[in-house]
Amino acid sequence: MTTFTVTDGVYGIDIDMFDASVASVYLFDDEEPTLVDGGIAAASETIVDGIQDCGVDPSNLSNLVLSHIHIDHTGAASDLTDVAPDLNVYIHESTAPHLVDPSGLIESSRRAMGDHFESMGEQGPVSESNVVGVPDEGMTIDIGSNSLELIYAPGHSPDHFAVWNPERELLFAAECLGLFLADADEWLPPATLPNFDVDAIRVAIDRLEALEPDQIVFPHFGEWPADPDEAFETARTELRRYNERILEYHETTRSLEETKQRVADELLDLSPPYDLTVESFFARLLTEGYLRHHGRI
Repeated sequence: MTTFTVTDGVYGIDIDMFDASVASVYLFDDEEPTLVDGGIAAASETIVDGIQDCGVDPSNLSNLVLSHIHIDHTGAASDLTDVAPDLNVYIHESTAPHLVDPSGLIESSRRAMGDHFESMGEQGPVSESNVVGVPDEGMTIDIGSNSLELIYAPGHSPDHFAVWNPERELLFAAECLGLFLADADEWLPPATLPNFDVDAIRVAIDRLEALEPDQIVFPHFGEWPADPDEAFETARTELRRYNERILEYHETTRSLEETKQRVADELLDLSPPYDLTVESFFARLLTEGYLRHHGRI
């Protein structure tokens, strides 16, 4: 388990999903300690240990903000409510029922994740009394000296929120913009299954850019190391580049499996330093996300 400081009172916890520096959750140490995203079910103990390592008693956790319903962001929510029974769990109102009864989410995740699902773990239910449904209009959560504005920005998924901390001009971009895997110095667009929408992502990029953040962090992974303006331009460039290349590969090969292999070999450059599992995981989601968006599969 590795923790890192984003800024004073804000910490990242590496959840060791497949490998180090792939997925993280973020802790605000404030009057109401708040976790942004819940990680995978298999990382529950890692997250609890990370909260403790950051100087917060896990049983005092007040809020858990879930950016969207995917299991690498919601999986540990059930276990965290066991540790902190009064925890408020925020998620878009449209997908809130999947926290209470995750059976449909689990089955859809098995299909989307394929062989990778088992290592991520199967999440349990969250009591309806803990769940706070957030409308499209978003909401602001006051946690002490900080406030967290939930900004609806679908595209990666239909229920997706970014989290804006205006006091620090800190943007938790979730997967509204893309992914930056710093160990490989690679930016990936936020394509995934089953409901990725290229046009909605373009709108999300514009909306979040208008905030003019001073600092941007990602669940995949860590802090953007350059000028924030560069993140938005990179998001647009890579969204378009992957779109063009994946369609080109599929038109050439007429094969889903061969297209995935070409994405892994020619677009992704993750292994090394990352484990081959990481490259395989993202090659699957990127390829099938774009192709499904265009009605090719």
